[in-house]
Amino acid sequence: MRNRTFPLRDRGLTGCVTIGLLLPGCAFAATGDDVQPVPAQTVVAASPQPVIPAGTPARDPLKSPYPAEADGQGPRTGPNYMMLRGAEDWRFLRSQKAKREWASPLKFIPLAADGDVSLTLNGDQRASVSLSTRPLLSDTTNRVEVLSRTTLGADLRIGPAVRFYGELASGRIFGKNENRHIAIQQNDLIVQQLFAEVRAPVGAGTARVTVGRQEFFDGPRFIISPRENPNIRVSMNGARLSMDWRRFRFSAFHFVPTEQGTGLLDDKIGNGETLSGIYSSFVVAGGAPKGRTAVFLDPFYYHFEDDDRTLGRLSGKDRRETYGARLWGHLGPVAFDWTAMKQDGRFGARAVDAWAVSTNQSVALAKGASSPRLGFHADYASGGGTFDSSGKVGSFNFLYNATIIFSDDNYLGAVNLMGVAPTLVVPVTKTFSLTGETGFYWRPDQNDAVYRGNSQVYAGTQNVAGKHVANVARLKANWALNPHVALTGFVNYVDAGKVLRRAGYGDNLFVQTMMTLRF
Repeated sequence: MRNRTFPLRDRGLTGCVTIGLLLPGCAFAATGDDVQPVPAQTVVAASPQPVIPAGTPARDPLKSPYPAEADGQGPRTGPNYMMLRGAEDWRFLRSQKAKREWASPLKFIPLAADGDVSLTLNGDQRASVSLSTRPLLSDTTNRVEVLSRTTLGADLRIGPAVRFYGELASGRIFGKNENRHIAIQQNDLIVQQLFAEVRAPVGAGTARVTVGRQEFFDGPRFIISPRENPNIRVSMNGARLSMDWRRFRFSAFHFVPTEQGTGLLDDKIGNGETLSGIYSSFVVAGGAPKGRTAVFLDPFYYHFEDDDRTLGRLSGKDRRETYGARLWGHLGPVAFDWTAMKQDGRFGARAVDAWAVSTNQSVALAKGASSPRLGFHADYASGGGTFDSSGKVGSFNFLYNATIIFSDDNYLGAVNLMGVAPTLVVPVTKTFSLTGETGFYWRPDQNDAVYRGNSQVYAGTQNVAGKHVANVARLKANWALNPHVALTGFVNYVDAGKVLRRAGYGDNLFVQTMMTLRF
């Protein structure tokens, strides 16, 4: 159906798609050896800088002493940039010796003579164009979809102990036969984050209390993630207590997710779900900055409730108690990430007995950061009971997992699913890399359905025989021109297996190009 708000003629839409699909390809071709990458902290232009008294300390006395790669603040996207923008700290720019570039005046704005009170501004613009030849694996009409996300944030720091952070976001979706305009894609303006944080020393460690609306990424991505794929990410309302020492940390939290609206600032606190729990992490080996070895053991517990959930034929309150542990890190050339989870609880009047295992491992084929990496990920999520009238419910609830684990377009969800996917990452240059993957997926329980990445059932799959669900081939090309500009291309091909074909579904080709701008 054509979008009424953003009407497009077919010819104009075709041109837009052609440009969107070809732009990153042309850009990729320009990354030959004669092109010199821009270092992350290169001084681009001389900018007038505030005069901070000499000798003013730039080091944060209340910075977490726990290794940064495992501090529970989410993944890094650059030397000083993070996926969760509220976790960034730019106060190192207080030092007159710090390297600067064009965005530095926006990253550290002193509001006191000694720089002890400061403001940081940030922003992102992400735009993507995608083509699907068989949307939802059932629609025979091609889908052309344009997504746009804009975010603006501000971080006020008062001394080393107090900060206030706010972030606004807006999302747009349009195209031809595009997805429904639900709140995670179409949103005029939402308060994405708005929190206060206080830190204090505790012995040799640091305590941190964060209260308000915030993005949360403390846990294995198989069950915890703010979900980067949609325009509007998941945000949580509540409180989080973190205690960090050099070899151990933990977080205790209680959240209710934001109920997102599609209009102007019509979001609300609470959508009927609750997430609380404790996440901890121990340094098992290594952990020194830029060291060759760092191994972490993370025991965790999550309590989740959904007051009104529907899964297959089940409907009612879904309560899940998820216990598990994650062993992950790197030992020289070997990187690994292993998580095991057990779920108890009740779905309506029935007991829950579910579990899942996720493993991801790779090895560098040569020395140095530019070495290709060969690996695979293997995953299992239990199923069963969803279409039964009695007995235990064996279907795993993946809570707020990253939906890109099995594909880039939400084809498969971690319910009644098992599979293995060999992977190869090739850094072509310092700024350009290729990632390839071929996944093979089955369902453990033939009496249960196959599920999408949003937990919705592939209708009819519960009524057909067979275990083979699909094979998914993926290719990703990423070009980080500099810390502020990134171009990414995705290609996914879903080869529907016997289960999907017998239920009337078919193959799909998904192609997407994406441009991300940030400051």
